[in-house]
Amino acid sequence: MKEEYDVIILCGGKGTRLYPLTADIPKPMVKIGDLPVIEHIISLYKFFGFYNIKLLVGYKGDIIQNYFKDKYEEMNIQCIETGEESDTAERLWQIRNNVSNTFFLSYSDVLADLNLDSMLKFGKEHKGVGTMATYPLTTSYGIVKFGENKIAYEYLEKPIIDAFSINAGFFIFNSALFDLWEWSSTDFSKGMLIKLCREELVACYEHKGFWSGMDTVRENEILNEMWGRGNAKWAVWKK
Repeated sequence: MKEEYDVIILCGGKGTRLYPLTADIPKPMVKIGDLPVIEHIISLYKFFGFYNIKLLVGYKGDIIQNYFKDKYEEMNIQCIETGEESDTAERLWQIRNNVSNTFFLSYSDVLADLNLDSMLKFGKEHKGVGTMATYPLTTSYGIVKFGENKIAYEYLEKPIIDAFSINAGFFIFNSALFDLWEWSSTDFSKGMLIKLCREELVACYEHKGFWSGMDTVRENEILNEMWGRGNAKWAVWKK
């Protein structure tokens, strides 16, 4: 049991792009198979022995709290109300005095077969304030290459663009993060994360396995199809 590491999961958003799935429930409670997406994420942390979970709730947070009230007695799952209209940086700032010296931070709409032990070890080997899991940039569009004569010489259908990586939505930070805080934006990724990267304080852990966001109804449908076929690559706890 690794209670010395808190796991902070941002669960307060309204999930407007997932409407109508979020008409009556918060985004983290949208289901993949028979489980809410947030439970898939918690199951990953549980699989690696990280049992101290703090869910920063807002919009319809009572639904999340009631769901986990009597589940996972072997874990310490807390729902912390951080305001219905708060943005991600505001939510995280509110619990700055109530987290372990080193803590995980995750979005509530990303799934991956991420090796959390490996990521933690990698972070300890690099100086800085934190570690961010990254994933190769992919596009849902076909890319056309053409020359000065405007004649296409190559077409790539939905390629992986190895020259760029995306923020995969899984982080490890130490508490020095809060000493460097600034409010250029109340959105964590649009403010603090930009500052930390520009100051070269974040190490990038390159994840090469499965990764997917769940930001749209179509993405939810794809993940449900994978779950239904028994091909949920992110569900390492089921293997």
